[in-house]
Amino acid sequence: MSIRHIDTSAAALLGILCLILLPGVSLSAETAPTKTDGVPYEVEITGKNLEKNPVHKLLGEVSLAVQKKSDPPKSLALLRRRCEGDLPEMQKVLRSFGYFRGTITFKILSPKNAKDAEADRQSRTRTDHPETDSSAVPPPVNPSTVHFEVALGSRFTFSKISIHLAPHTPPGVLSPPTPAALKLVQDAPYSASLVVKAEEAILTRYKENGYPFPKISHRDVIADFKTNHVEVSFQVSPGPYARFGPTRVTGLERLKDQYVYELIPWKKGEPYDIRLIKAARQTLFDTNLFGVVAFKNPEKVDAQDQLPMTVELKERAPRTIRLGLEYTTDYGPGFNGSWTHRNLFGMAEKLTASAILNSITRTAALRFEKPMFLNRDNTFISQISFNDETTDAYNATSGIATVILRQQFTKTFRAGGGLGFHLSRVKDNATNERNTYQLFYVPMTADLDTRKNILNPIQGYHLSLAMAPYQDISQSDIRFFRYVLGGSTYYNFNRGDWIVVAVQAAFGQIFGIDHDKMPADLRFYPGGGGSVRGYAYQMAGPLKGNTPLGGLSMLTGSLELRFKITESIGLVPFVDAGTAYLDTVPDFSEQEMLYGAGLGLRYYTAIGPVRLDVAVPLNKREGVDSDYQIYVSIGQSF
Repeated sequence: MSIRHIDTSAAALLGILCLILLPGVSLSAETAPTKTDGVPYEVEITGKNLEKNPVHKLLGEVSLAVQKKSDPPKSLALLRRRCEGDLPEMQKVLRSFGYFRGTITFKILSPKNAKDAEADRQSRTRTDHPETDSSAVPPPVNPSTVHFEVALGSRFTFSKISIHLAPHTPPGVLSPPTPAALKLVQDAPYSASLVVKAEEAILTRYKENGYPFPKISHRDVIADFKTNHVEVSFQVSPGPYARFGPTRVTGLERLKDQYVYELIPWKKGEPYDIRLIKAARQTLFDTNLFGVVAFKNPEKVDAQDQLPMTVELKERAPRTIRLGLEYTTDYGPGFNGSWTHRNLFGMAEKLTASAILNSITRTAALRFEKPMFLNRDNTFISQISFNDETTDAYNATSGIATVILRQQFTKTFRAGGGLGFHLSRVKDNATNERNTYQLFYVPMTADLDTRKNILNPIQGYHLSLAMAPYQDISQSDIRFFRYVLGGSTYYNFNRGDWIVVAVQAAFGQIFGIDHDKMPADLRFYPGGGGSVRGYAYQMAGPLKGNTPLGGLSMLTGSLELRFKITESIGLVPFVDAGTAYLDTVPDFSEQEMLYGAGLGLRYYTAIGPVRLDVAVPLNKREGVDSDYQIYVSIGQSF
């Protein structure tokens, strides 16, 4: 994971250090400065059956007496005026929920007399701070109480609901939706928000079917106090029918307009559909090439019933530098960085140079991506990397080159394939054998991803498959097929990102080769921050002494409960499981599953959560596993 803006990360780190190093700084509300001049007061909003009603919360949100409690008025007269000003807004809240008979009154209750207040002060001093001299404790400010009394009355229900076209609408115009389609049901409790949503849905229906300028020309909401019913009627003026006219792109500096035209999802002459405009806006933003994307039209249809469109763009700077830091107890601190140019030749070609450096892995890579290769949904990808690995299982120096053609079949599904060459010099630490491999392979991938935020996913799922047949050109008996199938899913209990359950699993196999002939750097090695936490890197599997053997198959899984304590702080208890198996077909009776568990801390930032995980091995092997492992990085674990 990476940090996009160095200065932002440094500022956040400096802020954390300041909080640690300056114990005298307190964020407690008790020590925060408050205004002591004026008439202090508390607010109560009560009424029969009010506490569990959503009306209760909204009444407090619209009340200035509640919102400005920390800024007390200069006199009781001004406090009364503030409360009187609340009544009309609070009454609107009642009406918006169908409580048209509801009433709200208020009264200001005087504070306790001075004698009672002094007795309370002395009592609190002796109880809370018995060692404190009561004469040193300042007398408390005794507030008045503003008491709002709410009588809801009967809640009105929907009765007659009508949706009709405006007079003089030409024949053949699209009919409006039915009340049922708008979730307006007769005898259901009235809600103003349902009426507003229904109005938006009516307009949306027309905007999605060729009418760019529909209007609600008249809307009536009539409350009948005799029957406690509400009648609602909409009169719709669809406006002219239109088709997309010519599209013009403005604001480009380095990017060729041909690239933008390829991403526009409509063609001239097609019926106007606002969904296509929304999709185009999202597609253009997702390229990361633009800081501003706007769609304009002349707000009138031309003589050919067409609506010309203008796409106004402002390009972002094409280059990005990213730096990231991480730390784990099994290989210490680590660094990763990259430099990216997102528009190399004017058609959004991307060139990325990246590096990873820690005590185990030293990697440098260069990756080139050419979008719209052969067709709009194809991407040509070429990559070369140089790797130097020093692990407990093996020492390997390698160079890898691949070319891949990837097809985006749908918004969430893509697949690709290509050719690769893997040249490596490997020492197997379990046998001390050294071998050189010259492997040609055919990488193939498939990816189904419905997540919205990769760094902090809260819903959706991700399925991936990576596989390839390998053939060594210098050793004919080194031939095998390797694949890994993985998936993760997320459930958020309809609470945004406050409570999220995350589950992941992965399974892999290698066919066609014996374990002792398999290149050590391509075997499976669970263990570490990316798989089974609590165990050191590569150590959650079969061993020879303290040396990982790796496997021809592996199975891993993780379960996390992610919940926030505040907007920026969260906790994540988790359980991981997994191991590698020596044979292609796992023998579950011979190789036991290893389990790790722990607790994570998350600090949520604009660039993603900062992750700190502490995990312990539940199947600790004496002389092999440490008591705990620590992992620090950017982004969720999966």
